[in-house]
Amino acid sequence: MSLARVLQLLQLLAEQPPGMTLAELCVSMHAPKTSVLSLLRGLTTHGYLQRSGTVYRLGPASFSLGAALVSASSLDIVAMPFLREAVARSGETTLIAKINRAEGQLIYGPIVESTRAIRYAVPEGTTRPLFASSAGRVLLAFQDEAWRGEYLQSADLHALTPRSVTDRKQLARIIDQVRKSGVAFTFGEVTPDVAGFSAPILEPGGRVNAALIIAAPIERGRAAAADLQRLVMELAANISRALGYRPEPDPRELTARHPREPNNNLTD
Repeated sequence: MSLARVLQLLQLLAEQPPGMTLAELCVSMHAPKTSVLSLLRGLTTHGYLQRSGTVYRLGPASFSLGAALVSASSLDIVAMPFLREAVARSGETTLIAKINRAEGQLIYGPIVESTRAIRYAVPEGTTRPLFASSAGRVLLAFQDEAWRGEYLQSADLHALTPRSVTDRKQLARIIDQVRKSGVAFTFGEVTPDVAGFSAPILEPGGRVNAALIIAAPIERGRAAAADLQRLVMELAANISRALGYRPEPDPRELTARHPREPNNNLTD
């Protein structure tokens, strides 16, 4: 009942942007003042509501949650043409991995399979631990530093194959390099005969909840590794732009374009 009332309260305030008073909410919800007031206090404390005098409105946490939900539902639609393009250009299976922070896992989907007779295939909805796969390392690399540090200290780093990296310091170094390069790759670390290449999908504001993966049989992956890394980075960046992400300008580029002192020797 409390969850139903929370959802009802948020829905009412979403429909009334100017806000509502406690008395108005009690009438609309057919609920006693003490119950509604308790909900209002809890939601306000956590930023889901904001109070101005006697009026309550949706707060910044509600808008962040709404944006995340919209992004999650729209990602599959936005990404699908790029997944098909990746398969057409690489000949390999391409998929999206989404982070589940609560479980320390990723989940696969949507997926567009290669048409080759020998190909990587995995059911949509399959989960993997974050530390082991190329996509998981991308997702770790672009999380909040405190969350990532806690994960690396507490995660169960059990080997999935003989090639799996389970040393925490080595894994931290790999993830740091992934953050710098913007791409991750693995050869036989999750499944013995599979190579994976991944890059981050950035949402407006720079948050990363998903990664693009190109996965191939390991020998084909080794042979085309450089090309597959470039392709996954290119198409992940295209998905990011389609979702509305715009990178912050590099201060060095701004300085180069607008130098403080004119220099007639500079050329474009």
